[in-house]
Amino acid sequence: MNWKKLFNERRSSEVYNVRLPVTWTDRIMEFVALLLLIAMWVVAAVLWREAAGDEVALHMNLAGEVDKVGDPVSLLIMTGTWTFVMLLVGFSAYRPRLMNPPTRITTVKQLKLAVTQMRVMNIILGIMGICLLLSMVYETPVWVLIPAGLLFIEVIVFSILIRRAGK
Repeated sequence: MNWKKLFNERRSSEVYNVRLPVTWTDRIMEFVALLLLIAMWVVAAVLWREAAGDEVALHMNLAGEVDKVGDPVSLLIMTGTWTFVMLLVGFSAYRPRLMNPPTRITTVKQLKLAVTQMRVMNIILGIMGICLLLSMVYETPVWVLIPAGLLFIEVIVFSILIRRAGK
C-alpha cells in the first residue's frame, strides 16, 4: 500500500500549507488555556498538600462510589499527563496536519474553523483537568460532567460548522 499517496489524498497539501495569521482572539484563547494550565498545577499542589497521607479517588463507578483509591502522588501524575495532552492540542493549532477533523478540509475557511476548534478544546480541557483534580480529592464526580458536556457540544458544533463551510 502506498502510504504517502493515501496520506496526501486525505489531506490535500494546498490547504494545509496555508499559513494562517494568528489573531488577537487566538492569542486570548491561548492565554486563557495557559492560565488554566498554571491554575491546574496550583490546584494540584494545594490538593497534594491537603491530601498528604490520605488516599485519593482514582476511579468512581456510575453511582459515584469510589471503587479505586491511590496515593496523592497520583494527583501530580494526572496533572503531568493532562499537561502533555493540552500541549499536544495547543501544538496542533500550529500544525494542522496533526489534526484529525471529522470532515475533509478543502477550504481555508474550514481550516480556520478547525484551528479555532483546537484552541477552544484546549480551554475546555483545562477546565476539565481542574475538575478532575477536585473530584479525585473531594470524591464528587459531578464536577467532571460539566466540562465533558461542554467538550461534547463543542465537537458537534464545530463539526457542523466545518462541514457547512466546505459547501
